[in-house]
Amino acid sequence: MIKRKALQSFWPTGGNLTAEVLVVAGGGGGGGTSAGQYGGGGGGAGGVLFQSGVSIAAVNWTISVGAGGAGGVGGTAGGNGTASSISQLAMIATGGGRGGRGNGASVTGQNGGSGGGAGGFPGNTNGTGVSGQGFDGGTNGTQAAPFRGGGGGGAGSVGINGGAGSGNGGDGVSYFGVGYGGGGGGGSGTTAAGGSGGYSIGGAGGNQTAGGGGNGTANRGSGGGGAGVGGSGNQTGGQGSDGVVIIRYLGAQVGTGGTVTSDGTYTTHTFTSGGSFTT
Repeated sequence: MIKRKALQSFWPTGGNLTAEVLVVAGGGGGGGTSAGQYGGGGGGAGGVLFQSGVSIAAVNWTISVGAGGAGGVGGTAGGNGTASSISQLAMIATGGGRGGRGNGASVTGQNGGSGGGAGGFPGNTNGTGVSGQGFDGGTNGTQAAPFRGGGGGGAGSVGINGGAGSGNGGDGVSYFGVGYGGGGGGGSGTTAAGGSGGYSIGGAGGNQTAGGGGNGTANRGSGGGGAGVGGSGNQTGGQGSDGVVIIRYLGAQVGTGGTVTSDGTYTTHTFTSGGSFTT
């Protein structure tokens, strides 16, 4: 009688397990406006980092998840997004840059994972993105109606220039069938629509009808929309959305940490706040 060796489990605990790892930082807030004719800049998306084939054999990783930046209120600047990270992998995604305010000099789109869009006020400039994480925000372009702010940069492309341009937010990127890192749209200084949010997950820019900018889609690391000029008084830019960290591997669950789901093929650990991942 021939004895056959038993098949070894493909995913033995402590074996050579590998995973796909996604780290997304918080998006920047959209720029605010005060009474005037210039729209606020869209917030830049949080930086997006991805690695595949990462060993998860006997690991204990510290997870940090960045928050989205607040939208600017009137003549005040919004907030930058904050970083997300897995320190043991040296994966540190930079928070998105805030959008420039629409009225008042000397407040520009800020640098970040993706750069914030320039406010519509003359002389405002765009923020720049981090290579490998995101792209630059849009400028305020030619000073012509509808005086939009520039779109925030996205993880997939630059924000579009404002002024007489669209002011649309830059595109995001897709992982695991979900979009991340869309830039916020620039706000409008007239009744014309503000710029659209990138990848349909960045916040849309406001206008004279709806002054406030839209918020980025939750836990996608997207920028908030720039405020529009809502007739009179201060208007608020949209909130950038918080980031997320995702760890996904083939087979049954072998680790702990985060919210754990399984589709019968992959096990996924999703972190929307800080914690640890252990195998």
